[in-house]
Amino acid sequence: MTTWTFKHLVALGLLGVLGACDTITGGEGLPANLRPPEDAALPAVPLTQAMMMQGSVTLVPPNGYCIDAESLTQSFALMAQCEALGASTQSANAPVGVMTVSLARSVLASALPSAQELATASNLGTPTDARQSEQSVVFQTTGTPPSSDLSDTHWRSVSKVGRITMGAALFGPTGQRAVSAAGAALLEEMISRTTAQTNAG
Repeated sequence: MTTWTFKHLVALGLLGVLGACDTITGGEGLPANLRPPEDAALPAVPLTQAMMMQGSVTLVPPNGYCIDAESLTQSFALMAQCEALGASTQSANAPVGVMTVSLARSVLASALPSAQELATASNLGTPTDARQSEQSVVFQTTGTPPSSDLSDTHWRSVSKVGRITMGAALFGPTGQRAVSAAGAALLEEMISRTTAQTNAG
């Protein structure tokens, strides 16, 4: 088994991937203090998938979520309920939340870091309900949310998609489904869909 240290995490860029998960820019259907001014140009149409990292990854949201096209770069995307982003697509009763995804190129060892190592390296609270496999780590933790409208309890994940490290965070309002076990399922679905579509491409 590979022994992970925080130096390994830094070397692989995991800290950058996790840290970028807290960066949220633009987007409708978000807490009021995260929305652009009302007189801003209308946002681009939300996306149901996006090619990222120069085509190395095809990002696919979980069911009921779409990608905010205005937030999209080669290595970052913000997602929320499709209807909240102005799409005609039904949100399929998906939990209300804001999901961010950050990508970085790295060659990961066969074993991912543990939830505790990831949480400690990112100055997050003690992880709970950790779900770890060879391809992903999903856990609940606490940390400063990107908006006061969102709970400090949230879900994080790190996964391998080929040679790309994908870090994600899901925030939701206090007491709502996104911060319950349903939030973990959303991250797991996003990881599964993204991995399948990327491998198929």
